[in-house]
Amino acid sequence: MSERDYLIWLNESTYIKIDFTTVRGRVTSFVVRLMLATDRGDLNIVRYDTAHGMPHRDLLDQRGRVVTKDWLLDMTFDEALTHAKDDFMRNYEKYIEAFEASQDSSGT
Repeated sequence: MSERDYLIWLNESTYIKIDFTTVRGRVTSFVVRLMLATDRGDLNIVRYDTAHGMPHRDLLDQRGRVVTKDWLLDMTFDEALTHAKDDFMRNYEKYIEAFEASQDSSGT
């Protein structure tokens, strides 16, 4: 079993945090987080993970609570890990805009 983790900085305040475990070259679990560095600390705004035994995406609110859970039922863990990284690299600005809009509308 091999555990790895690394960061991919997208700009001065946004990064992807990737943690995963492999066995014989196959991903057995992972968490991929889109993080936003703020004056209140680093906030996890979206994550993909394999909790519950299935890959899925959790959209989070400003308190870190799950707002929406989207299951990736047709993907292996390897595919879902790659998809998560690619999705965040392509769409991080949209995720940040949606997160900040939800903060504005909630009054926090």
